[in-house]
Amino acid sequence: MALGRVLVEAFHGDVVEWLRERVELVVVDPWVEPERWDREASRVDAIISRKGRIGRDHIERSRERLKIIARTGVGVDPSRVDLEAARQYKIWVTNMPGSNAVSVAELVFGQMIALARHTHEANRAVKENRWSDYLKYAGTELAGKTLGIIGMGNIGARVAVRALAFEMSFLVYDPYIPESHVTAVRGRWVGLDELLVQADIVTIHCPLNQETKAMIAARELALMKPCAYLINAARGGIIDEQALLQVLQEKRIAGAALDVIESEPPRQDHPLFNLDNVIWTPHLGAVTTEASTRGEWGAAQEVIRVLQGKRPKNPVIELP
Repeated sequence: MALGRVLVEAFHGDVVEWLRERVELVVVDPWVEPERWDREASRVDAIISRKGRIGRDHIERSRERLKIIARTGVGVDPSRVDLEAARQYKIWVTNMPGSNAVSVAELVFGQMIALARHTHEANRAVKENRWSDYLKYAGTELAGKTLGIIGMGNIGARVAVRALAFEMSFLVYDPYIPESHVTAVRGRWVGLDELLVQADIVTIHCPLNQETKAMIAARELALMKPCAYLINAARGGIIDEQALLQVLQEKRIAGAALDVIESEPPRQDHPLFNLDNVIWTPHLGAVTTEASTRGEWGAAQEVIRVLQGKRPKNPVIELP
């Protein structure tokens, strides 16, 4: 007998097969079928979400049927799950700490190199038979540069370790960790303003919440070097997009790599799309075979635990 009805996104076949042996499964891609996702989210006992949103409307329409919302990744913010509504209706919310840390850290370094060496523009030049333009794409080395890391959790720590391998020094802004955690890996713990002033590359790895919403706005961007790059593979709402647009248009910073944006997917006429000093990826930080497998299996196991009446291993909110 099935333990319950579970809504999932398009996951790996072995995870889906394992779940089908235990529950009644509903598979929906929220980007392809958003209306069906909205409809099914209130008709199930559990939801496993990679990117699909679960809001108060889904929770209230569930009429207390929903027991758990299991995230395959780390971030559990208002753009993904309404935590207050989940707490009010006593619904477990879980995540998978560390599941995507390596994948995000590696993407960040890929984007650092792409920005510093202008590989996207150079690729286009070769395809357009402009091989002789190569000197236009003279870049800079990462070695000897200063990396500013905002947020020193699982992902930020892995970025720091990789920075040392690239012969970079690094600064860390994270008011929730002791200075000794940073100095132990040969970094320097600083305030946000000092980090922005000194860093050649700034990369963001903190959660989106009331404290970090628009944390990087016009005043903060004005502190950065004209030759500096900004990378965001965390959450779009951390950066004030209008302020970022202005400094990029005016070339007051050298460029940016954005894996996230405040409203995903972005509208087709988003003004940042018109800039040649921005590299985009569609929230790919955790999209590797290894990270997806870790996250999907972990979330699936959390759902089965809760449907069997057990406590989950990684609750984001505490329930009585």
